[in-house]
Amino acid sequence: MRRITLLATMFTVLASSTMVSAARATNAQLSQAPDLMVDSLFAAWDRPGMPGAVVEVIRAGKVVLSKGYGYADLEHNVPMTPSASFAIGSNSKQFTALSIYLLAQDGKLALDDDIRKYVPEVPDFGKAITIRQLLHHTSGLRDYFELMFLKGAGTDAVITQEDVLALVKRQRALNFAPGHEYAYSNTGYLLLGQIIQRVSGMPLAEFARVRIFDPLGMKHTQFQNGCGTLVPQRVLSYLPSGAGGYDNAAVCEAADGAGGVVTTAGDLALWDRNFYDGRVGGIDLLAQMQVPGKLGNGQSNNYASALVIDAYRGRRIVKHGGDIRGFHTQLTRFPDQHFSVVVLANSSDLDKDELVRKIADIYLDHVAPAAPAAPMSPERRFREVAFDPAGLDALVGYYALPPQSGVEGVHFTKENGYLWAQGTGQARIRVFAYGERSFFAKAINAQFTFDAPGKDGVVAGGVLHQGGVDMPVNRPGFRGGRLV
Repeated sequence: MRRITLLATMFTVLASSTMVSAARATNAQLSQAPDLMVDSLFAAWDRPGMPGAVVEVIRAGKVVLSKGYGYADLEHNVPMTPSASFAIGSNSKQFTALSIYLLAQDGKLALDDDIRKYVPEVPDFGKAITIRQLLHHTSGLRDYFELMFLKGAGTDAVITQEDVLALVKRQRALNFAPGHEYAYSNTGYLLLGQIIQRVSGMPLAEFARVRIFDPLGMKHTQFQNGCGTLVPQRVLSYLPSGAGGYDNAAVCEAADGAGGVVTTAGDLALWDRNFYDGRVGGIDLLAQMQVPGKLGNGQSNNYASALVIDAYRGRRIVKHGGDIRGFHTQLTRFPDQHFSVVVLANSSDLDKDELVRKIADIYLDHVAPAAPAAPMSPERRFREVAFDPAGLDALVGYYALPPQSGVEGVHFTKENGYLWAQGTGQARIRVFAYGERSFFAKAINAQFTFDAPGKDGVVAGGVLHQGGVDMPVNRPGFRGGRLV
């Protein structure tokens, strides 16, 4: 009996010792410096021949991490540095929105003004469209990327402000009555840029420099309206190629307001700080920018003024992303924790949204996340299979995304026997079958699974897989495979 007791005690001690050792190992992993854990997330990109990213972590107003991974220019072997300049796509909308609020604060316009007061070229659709509705993407105006595609423009077409205004003039109807629905519209933000110019007497680029960038010390930030401007330490963008490498994806933005800003992670940290100290605009005005829009039925839309109001792990977040060609950028703020993450990437196979979440996990929850697998070109992760072109007809159409996605939807078209996809405000890209109803993109890390067709052969919806999230989509007007 004594021997059994001794053995039991020994096993208990051994078990306790094992648990302590495991706990020590876990604690050692978690006690690893946060910047080293972030390094592990980007290790797959931080090597020769790879595009990469700049990461900035801001806590209590101080930059606690600022690093570059991979290469800014693959042809000239230029490593990525924290001072690299990126085109940030739709993240530019935040500066357009603040410019409008500053003019309202100056008493030069009101958010509920009819936009035709300032841009009479917009047709009279029978009901006024307000500036506020442009800010919240509830105007009903069709997105100019979609309109340009319908004109036959390619994914690399240079779109000018004159092009967009000409398209707007020719519109005879809206997607819906102003204020009644949400639909992401780059057209709306370009028109906001026009309003800023006509009310202030300065181009948007000049107004933003004088009223926002210079006062905040954002010396490396500018709106570009064309392709000829020299930008120190400019980063090039890349898309995965079929050969397992990368192709250059040139970016030229000639229509500011919806996009057009080139900036650095350091300057975005200064912009982030403004939401806490209110140096430009004041705290009350910046709070107004973060009030979500409301739809005609009284429900709130999580899109405020160029800021998405959301939550992650029970914490309130304020965020916006920007994607243009190979550039994928994200600024996410946790206002209650006074914590923000900036990720600026120059390749579409780097999942900025997932990486922002993992960085937040490291700093806010002390979680040591597993490093993501090394990036692989989509055609190596998904094997393309033959697909009868006749079967594509049932898939063609517009599929709406839920409002919290921040994007209106995806438009699928068939051309020369191939299926093409275009997210609202995005370039049109070809997608490839890898299953009976599943397709993947090579240009970005995204997949789409269509629902099985109904008895009438109509496909009523599907699921978009992107950024580690599965988002259900539906074809407006269809339910259960039938038109309703």
